[in-house]
Amino acid sequence: MSDTLLEIKDLNIVYKTDEETVHAVNGIRLRVGTKETLGLVGETGAGKTTTALAIMRLLPDRIGKIEGGEILFDGKNLLELKENEMRGIRGQEIAMIFQDPMTSLNPVLTVEDQILEVLKIHNHSNQSKEELGKRVEEMLELVGIPAVRKSCYPHEFSGGMKQRVVIAMALACNPRLLIAADRPDAAESGSRRGGYSGIRSGRSKGPSGGGWLS
Repeated sequence: MSDTLLEIKDLNIVYKTDEETVHAVNGIRLRVGTKETLGLVGETGAGKTTTALAIMRLLPDRIGKIEGGEILFDGKNLLELKENEMRGIRGQEIAMIFQDPMTSLNPVLTVEDQILEVLKIHNHSNQSKEELGKRVEEMLELVGIPAVRKSCYPHEFSGGMKQRVVIAMALACNPRLLIAADRPDAAESGSRRGGYSGIRSGRSKGPSGGGWLS
């Protein structure tokens, strides 16, 4: 059996507006194996984040279009799946750490509620509220945030600490593939150890492959 977790073949993506068409990704090919970390390096605008969004099927509506290629996850072409099938994959099978934690978190919900939301969507084993709550605390501790701060709101954290919360959300369901749209240590130097250590610890405790797009 192949150990290939993700394979992208000849992917082409454009952004179309009334004014112009931008060829954002042109024939990219890559492969990520189980337990493997892949770094994709390039200048701003090279298509790294666009590739990550395409894997998640989260390109901007009406503007971002995939014009060719395949995105194979565990042998399945994600581009052929229905939206309800993709919802079952996002968060549980494939998770993404987005570039900007300021816009990734809901300002009117506590960090506990936001991590719980991810866990509840994929609670196929019917874990109790208490078990889910314990998982929230475990994830916060994993990224270096004391569990007692679970009832805090995003504005009560620094930028780097917000990023740790986003990492905790991404790791919560123990995804098989983790994509970082930017380096998890990029927000502020004080959060580098917590962000990187959290991802490393989370991967060591589960089956995650690693897609690092920075």
